[in-house]
Amino acid sequence: MGAGKRSSSGSALSRRGFIGASAGVAIGAVGLGQIGTMSTASAANGRLIPPSKVGTITFSQRDVPGRLAIATGNPVMGFLGGPGFPEDPTDLGPLVPLPGGWRELFEFFAGVGIKQVEFAGYGQNAANPGGTASYPTDGNAAGRAAYLDYAGRLRGFLDEFGLEAIGNHGFVPSTWNGPNSPGGVMSAADELRLRTELEFAAILGMPYMGTGGDPTNAGNRNIEPWTIAGEKWTALNQLSVGEYGIQMYTHNHSPAYHFLQDGPMVTVTEDRVTGAPIAPTQVRAESGKRLMQHYLDTTDPSLVVVEMDIFWAHVAQHQWRWRYDENGDRVEDIFDPLAQVARQTKRYALYHAKDGDRTTQPPGVGNGYDMVPFGDPRSDIDFARFFRKQGAKGFHNPNYEQDNAPGGTADPGQSLRFTHISAANMNGLRG
Repeated sequence: MGAGKRSSSGSALSRRGFIGASAGVAIGAVGLGQIGTMSTASAANGRLIPPSKVGTITFSQRDVPGRLAIATGNPVMGFLGGPGFPEDPTDLGPLVPLPGGWRELFEFFAGVGIKQVEFAGYGQNAANPGGTASYPTDGNAAGRAAYLDYAGRLRGFLDEFGLEAIGNHGFVPSTWNGPNSPGGVMSAADELRLRTELEFAAILGMPYMGTGGDPTNAGNRNIEPWTIAGEKWTALNQLSVGEYGIQMYTHNHSPAYHFLQDGPMVTVTEDRVTGAPIAPTQVRAESGKRLMQHYLDTTDPSLVVVEMDIFWAHVAQHQWRWRYDENGDRVEDIFDPLAQVARQTKRYALYHAKDGDRTTQPPGVGNGYDMVPFGDPRSDIDFARFFRKQGAKGFHNPNYEQDNAPGGTADPGQSLRFTHISAANMNGLRG
C-alpha cells in the first residue's frame, strides 16, 4: 500500500461461478491487428514462469467444452492461425475443424505449451468423448457415483496429455458462515455436496479447490463479516486439508482491495474521488487496511491460501485511491498489487494472469483497464516486474484468463487463438 498522503485541501458467501458474468463490466472487442507475442530479445535472467506452471482457467475457453468435438464428425469450423501465427496474429490460416469437448481442448493446451488447468465448471456436450455428468440435485448415491466416475474420465484425458488440474471455481457451502454462525454446522445437503466435490477434485489430482468469488460480500466493508469469513475459510480448510489434502481458496475482484471501514464515525467535507467540497457528511473512518488483508490476517496461514486476479488488483489500484482517516481528512493511499503479494507471497498460491490495456479514465472513475490477451503489446500491466519480484520463485500457479476471449458465432476460434498467444507469451516471459 502506498504511504498515506494528505490531499491539498486538507452474511452468506457471495459465489460467482464465472468471473465476468457478474462483474458488470463492458469490455471492448480486441482488434486482431493489434495482438502479437512479446519480444524476448532483451531477456537476460531466464524465464519467469516455469514451464510446468503455465496454466489457464477454462472460463477463457468456455465455448469449447459445450460444442461438438471433431471426433463426433460434426465439428464447428473456424480459424486457429496459419504458419505465421501467433507472431503474426492476423495470419488466421485456413478454415479448419475446431476442437470441442474436454479431450480435444486438453490436446490443444498441450500443443501450445499449457501445463496446468484451472476449471470453471466440469460439464461438456454429452455427445463428446467422455460424456458428461453433474452433481445430482437430490444428492442420491447413484448420481454421486456417476459424477465421480465422470471425474475419472476427465483425469484420464488430463493424464493422456500430460496436464495437471491445479484448481477450480466451484461449490462452496452457502448455508454456513463458519463455526460461530447459528447452529455452527453446515446443512446435511451442503456437507454431502462439499465432500463429493472434494472427492471429485482429489480424483483429478487437484492440490487446490476454490471459488470464483471473494471471501464474503465485498460490498460490505465493515470488519465483522470479513472476520467471520476468515473463521469460515479456516474451518473449511481444516476439513479439506485434514481429510483430502486439498487447500480451499477464494478469488478476488477489485472490491476486495477496497479500504476496510474499521474506524470511528467522522465528518467529511471533501468528495472521496475528486476532492471537491461536499456538505458535511458522517462516514466511518478507514485505517488504511484493505478488506483482503484483514481476511488474510484472520485466517490460518498454514492452511488458507488465496488467488489474486492480477487484472482486478490493478483495477483496485485505479479505483480505491483515497480514504477518510480518523480525523475525517481525505488521504491518498495507493494500492500496490506487487507489494501486497511480496510481503506474504506464499499466501497467494494461485493467480489469474489476466492482462489489461490502460484506458483514459481518470483515477477513481470506471475500471481503468480493458482486458487483452496476456502479453499483448497494448498491455499496461508489468508482468515481468511482477513475477521477478513476487518472491518464492517457482511456487505460484499463474493461470491465463480473459473474460472476453470467446468470439461467439462470428469467430468461434478466437478463444483458442488468444489462448495460443497468451501461452506463448507466458512461456516467453523473461526478466
